[in-house]
Amino acid sequence: MLTLINKYGGEKTFKKWVTQFYEEVTAQRAMRHYFFNVPFESLLNNQIEYGQFILKKTERGYREPPMQWAPNDIRVSPNVFDEVLITLENLILKDKVVREDIPVFIWHIMDLCEETRCQTVDTKIMILKAVEINQETIKEMYDKNKADARIEKNGEVFVTKGLTYPIWNTLKTVDKTITLVGRAFANDPGRVKDMNDIKEKAALKVPFMKFKSYESEKVSFIYAEQKLSYASGIPVRLILKCAREFSTAFNEVLAADKDQVLKNLIR
Repeated sequence: MLTLINKYGGEKTFKKWVTQFYEEVTAQRAMRHYFFNVPFESLLNNQIEYGQFILKKTERGYREPPMQWAPNDIRVSPNVFDEVLITLENLILKDKVVREDIPVFIWHIMDLCEETRCQTVDTKIMILKAVEINQETIKEMYDKNKADARIEKNGEVFVTKGLTYPIWNTLKTVDKTITLVGRAFANDPGRVKDMNDIKEKAALKVPFMKFKSYESEKVSFIYAEQKLSYASGIPVRLILKCAREFSTAFNEVLAADKDQVLKNLIR
């Protein structure tokens, strides 16, 4: 996303869009309640700090409009939400953004708007502070949100259920990063060519994922990673959303495996 933002003037331009969007929506009586009780400073800060938690989508995914996922009691009517989306689209169009890039910005901004709206009605803390983050708190985060997780001997947090496909979470406290990792192991480590064919087919379905492979005599697997910084904390809703979408995207590796070259961890 940073590369795309830089294409149109960098963070300065992005902040301008968010500022104008907030001002235009709150200036119109028919839709100003979309940002009811939402401080602009919180909205702008979340857009800058938490953008890394918004995972890319496929072209097909970007053809669908964003949806509200804030609690029901603060959702606006479908017509009002449509007007909010149109306002944002028209604003971005004024800066002569290439049409195929517009949905990327709209999804990115709206997901972070929804997170900020959720924060206004939170009755419990939904952001893990950097000093609180360790293997136990990450495991607990998943366990409390309809996913089963366990801490492996190597320290990784392995999420076994509650996602499309199991994933690992690797913490590095020195540089304050958490990395989502997908791995699909080959039944026969020697079938490297078949494994790489699967990797290439999956990449066609989800080109934004950088599939790689590890090969040895004892074990071979396809993997992908999504590194996230937790220096500013972890927004629980967003990382769970990111983890689910990452897991679903990585599952394309299994979908491309017609000859059962890979071990299916969900069988």
